[in-house]
Amino acid sequence: MMSLFSSSTFCPFCRSHDVVPRSVGLKLFGTLGLLAGTASVLRASIKHLPTGTVSLPGVALSGIAAAVLAALNAGALGCEVGSKAGAQLDRMLLGNRFCQTCKRSFICL
Repeated sequence: MMSLFSSSTFCPFCRSHDVVPRSVGLKLFGTLGLLAGTASVLRASIKHLPTGTVSLPGVALSGIAAAVLAALNAGALGCEVGSKAGAQLDRMLLGNRFCQTCKRSFICL
């Protein structure tokens, strides 16, 4: 049975065309970039919120909203950079295709 994601490549082990992309590095590095970008900017933004004296509620809320928006923006950027690095790692080092017939992974050049 052909998969929706199968391409014109075939498995070098069993010659099946039931081959799908794995993308392990892309998923892993994208997730790590997302978490690292979000956590670092959120921590830095919250560290610089006004403390001590009682401030206006609007000032505190706008500072928190700015911190959250900056963290989301940095998370998106970290995810993009991590995904690109992971895709390169998949392409050059890891087995980037998976045969659903014989359950083996291989590199498709």
